Amino acid sequence: MKKVFQLIFGDVRNVASVMLAVALAWMVAQWMPSASGWVLVAALFAAAFWQAA
Repeated sequence: MKKVFQLIFGDVRNVASVMLAVALAWMVAQWMPSASGWVLVAALFAAAFWQAA
């Protein structure tokens, strides 16, 4: 669990990428609620790859 919190709240870039992923999933949920979970997972994976680069 410590690693998850460190990933989310590690620095400003981490916080921003998680906020963007959640915002994207929320926007998708407005039109396609069933797809919002998949979008959140995909956006978090993209954020993790972006942070690793």
